[in-house]
Amino acid sequence: MHTMWSNRIPPAGARTCASALVLVCGIVGAQAQAQVAESILIQPDYPDIITQYRQSAANEQGDGDWQAQGTRVGSFNLYPRVRVGASATNNAYLSSIRKVAAPFVTIAPSVQAYSNWSRHSLAVTADGNFARYIGQPRRNETSWAARAEGGLDVTSALSLTAAADSTQLALNRFSGDLTIDAASVAIIRQNSVAVSGQYRAGRSRLLASLENFDLTYRRILLSDGSLSDQSARNHAVTRLSGQAEYSPAGTVTLFAQMAYIRFDYGNVPTPSVSTSDSNGIRALAGLRWEVQGLGRLTLAGSYSHRTYAVNDRLRVNRPGAEARVEIFASPLTTIRLEAADRTIDARLIDVTPIRQRSANVSVFHALYRNVTLGLNAAVIRQKNLFSIQSSRIGNIGLNGRILMSRNWEFGAQLNYSTRHSQNIVSNYTLQELAGGISATLKL
Repeated sequence: MHTMWSNRIPPAGARTCASALVLVCGIVGAQAQAQVAESILIQPDYPDIITQYRQSAANEQGDGDWQAQGTRVGSFNLYPRVRVGASATNNAYLSSIRKVAAPFVTIAPSVQAYSNWSRHSLAVTADGNFARYIGQPRRNETSWAARAEGGLDVTSALSLTAAADSTQLALNRFSGDLTIDAASVAIIRQNSVAVSGQYRAGRSRLLASLENFDLTYRRILLSDGSLSDQSARNHAVTRLSGQAEYSPAGTVTLFAQMAYIRFDYGNVPTPSVSTSDSNGIRALAGLRWEVQGLGRLTLAGSYSHRTYAVNDRLRVNRPGAEARVEIFASPLTTIRLEAADRTIDARLIDVTPIRQRSANVSVFHALYRNVTLGLNAAVIRQKNLFSIQSSRIGNIGLNGRILMSRNWEFGAQLNYSTRHSQNIVSNYTLQELAGGISATLKL
């Protein structure tokens, strides 16, 4: 599902619009129960970088002969699909007090349409994810997204992009740092518009973008069946960002990014730090080095600054550092190691500043071109910069995929997550073990 920024790669032959900033898959990758889901982070781990020489990791090589061919409709290529899954969890409500096990089924239809024009581009996508818990209807979740993006090739070096989307997100304790026992911790309706430009000349690239997000919180259903109003958390986010890249050598790219991010909560009766109007900037610079035949190294340093209208003495001023090593053990095996010490002060859900230290290892292996296995493990520590609230999060996941043909795909996954949180009044520890199988029909 497209949520804020998607790193989804369109089918072979489909032409995508040039996005100004694309979120690169981060802490827990494609796991459904991702810790601190990247979809709610304003800033990506790393910018989307165009490198003169780029190798492809095993999981970036596409489906090859098993790629869905889609349907030609006029000057567009249409790619419809539907995924059906059967899963089970031992802690449906993600509770630290009383675990309730439940099976659940998911249906996830989607359609993607990409223009095949020689110049300019248009992409329209729509998808949904409907999870229904058997015997526990209060835990049901519905999320969906619709997006349109158009690109204008002004010259061979300059391109402009405009995009609009509407999304409904369902976030839980393993997709944020929320601490309430609820059937669905947060259901958010997000509408956004963005315009961006890209200029390329030789070994350099410049990007600029302006984005606006409008978020509306629905009432959430608590474990006791009551509803909790969340309208005080409604807000708008504006981001203005720029990025520069330069490749002094074919295998090395230097990059720098600067972003201004404003949160506007309107007239909140009693604002707190998490619901306060605020202004902030984030600067990031680093390099990416491709080692031919061996792997890829990305290093970045950052600095975050944010002020809060609710209290002008509360400020965030903190550096950060991130590193990613990708080892291409073979054409069919990629190992990824990541470590970061980041300041997260600009999530779409709120502006509570958090220091997050994380370490992650993932392995992707293709037994054959149509049979793939994945392993991911992560350890995360979060600390609220303005209070004693903190969390320790752990996750390990296994997944597999078999492409039976261009039209049929089968998958399975098993995921274990644990979270220990401490705040002013209480501590809690919760755990979840979930797994399932799925079948996908692609036309």
